[in-house]
Amino acid sequence: MDLTRLAQVLRQDCTVEPQQRLVLGFSGGPDSLALLHALHSIGQPLVVAHLDHGLRAESAGEAQAAGKTAASLGLLFCSERVDVAALAKERKHSLEEAAREARYRFLFRVAGQQKAAAVAVAHTADDQAETLLMHLLRGAGPAGLRGMAMRSLPNSWSSEIALVRPLLGFWRQEVLDYCAAHNLHPVMDASNLDTTFFRNRLRHELLPLLENQAPGFKARLAQTADLLRGDQALIDALVEEAWRHCLAQEGEGFVRLDRSCLMREPLALQRGALRRAFSVLRPEQRELDYVAVQRAIDLFQNAANTAPADWFAGLCLHVEGDKLWIADWQTELPVDWPQAPEPETHLEIPIELNLNAGWRLTIRATKERNADANGEAGALGMADPFQVKLDAHATDGDLVLRRRKAGDRFQPLGMAEGSMKLSDFMINEKMPLRARDAWPLICRGDKIVWVPGYRLAHPFRLQAGSRPTLLLRLER
Repeated sequence: MDLTRLAQVLRQDCTVEPQQRLVLGFSGGPDSLALLHALHSIGQPLVVAHLDHGLRAESAGEAQAAGKTAASLGLLFCSERVDVAALAKERKHSLEEAAREARYRFLFRVAGQQKAAAVAVAHTADDQAETLLMHLLRGAGPAGLRGMAMRSLPNSWSSEIALVRPLLGFWRQEVLDYCAAHNLHPVMDASNLDTTFFRNRLRHELLPLLENQAPGFKARLAQTADLLRGDQALIDALVEEAWRHCLAQEGEGFVRLDRSCLMREPLALQRGALRRAFSVLRPEQRELDYVAVQRAIDLFQNAANTAPADWFAGLCLHVEGDKLWIADWQTELPVDWPQAPEPETHLEIPIELNLNAGWRLTIRATKERNADANGEAGALGMADPFQVKLDAHATDGDLVLRRRKAGDRFQPLGMAEGSMKLSDFMINEKMPLRARDAWPLICRGDKIVWVPGYRLAHPFRLQAGSRPTLLLRLER
């Protein structure tokens, strides 16, 4: 492992300057020990950080040994112990995923406290090949197959502190040779040999088999990751543009995308936008798999309204007309449609009444007289579904604003005889599920006169003859 080459990688690929402080994730194993020694040798300012995962009896002793190594070099040492097994159980993650999350949380917290420019980890070219193969076997698109980057900023843990991997262009054997040449004695973690872990099975069983069958296989995997990373940079730029166009709202625990806008994008950018939404809401988790992305696409392309549907990692999907919500299950989503207050409100005409979210109801008498015999055309009077003209005599000036009640029935305009359940009408009109219970209804007694935004009741339509007219408008 050549120090001149490492310094060049650090400056050019990781964009870390000689005077900038790094927090080094240090386990004491060969990779992190070699990186610690090499970075210290070239004079890079360092803070050594070690997380004890609490998974093995000897882990406390390894943490002490890590501290002694840092002290021998005169470096600041930060250490912490986390019960990773309990964390995995609490969050329903694998041990590997829980350990990774805890480790990076810790490293970036230390980096913030120490005002470091970046967190450095000791992934090698072997790790890159393993990661690519693991993603391929689990199912991933180009974003997953590009592997790890030398420098990531922003990343899942910070928008200000970079994550750098200076050894990503070095093979593990180079690292082992460096340790031997400098008489370094790494800690050998027995859990790295445990093939119950997926990555260990790849490392110790599958990759050697593939390398034996096709010599150079590992190198070609790493090259593939490098090629795809270049291609993905272009896709990322297009996804960013699509994201800006389709993002309608973002808040604590939710993202709202414009469904119509998203459906106009090419399929690759739809997938990219969904992955971007997932990364916003679950920044510390790995990328979505193919099945989760496809389930979301099938939902928003084929349904105008849905009940919340389980998606992935504690998130739900919810389609409401042109809104695609992606949210935590417990998040209370914003409401931007009109909602009636409680209790019901008697409407003295003329009236101007403020509702929620900037909506306003106005009712006034007009001097217009309806002399045509085209009842339905005259009843609507205009194309806007949020305003309507109706027969003042039929209402007798006695109107109330209320929410729906159990057993409500409605006789929509055009239904000359009989009536239908209001709930069926709302379903037929594809009214958003969350809006239905409090949707404003204009009523006379127990009869619904108007469902704003949808339909006037047939008995209250304007008819031929000269009769007084009321103009009702719900506007934002």
